[in-house]
Amino acid sequence: MLSYIPSEEAAESLRATGLAVVLSFVFGSVLGTIAGLILGLSRNADAIFGPFMGPLNSIPRIALAPVFIAWFGLTTSAKVVLAVTVVFFILAENARSAVRSVDPDIMTMARVVGLKGPMLLVKVVLPSAVPTMFAGLRLAFTFSLLGVVASEMIAATSGLGTDIVRYSTSYQINTVYAILVLIAVISVLVNILFVRTEHRLLRWQ
Repeated sequence: MLSYIPSEEAAESLRATGLAVVLSFVFGSVLGTIAGLILGLSRNADAIFGPFMGPLNSIPRIALAPVFIAWFGLTTSAKVVLAVTVVFFILAENARSAVRSVDPDIMTMARVVGLKGPMLLVKVVLPSAVPTMFAGLRLAFTFSLLGVVASEMIAATSGLGTDIVRYSTSYQINTVYAILVLIAVISVLVNILFVRTEHRLLRWQ
């Protein structure tokens, strides 16, 4: 078990998984947050696209993995796209709910004094919605990690998920436990980093 973690194989798998997780987290968070803000601020956009969010999010991503692999091959792109589809809906719903949680009286007063568009977003919506959105970001990282590892377990050339499958099939259960512990430690450390960053950035509240 301990021989796996400091090995070159573990380092290479961690790099492959880490790169895919970072890319999926960044792209999924940015796209999801933008979509959620648009849905939260625009009643027309929400009326048109909102009803499709739930049904699309209910599609099992694992079932889509063969499709992404057929499109992108056994590459990092396939893993990233699968994880992005998970992260996107989490952040979109989170951002939409955060916007809707802003005090209606404050929104009304802001519009009365002439704030609209980007100024309304920067001066009113984001300061009120950021705490909720940070919680969504923590959750999004966890699901980006799960999405990437799950994709690697289905079909990939490298990564922690690939190692889990290989060692499971050869009944090296101790090594599988080591990989699972490594994933858990990474998740905990990143969550702590998010919490501390949130406290620093939101100290003004």
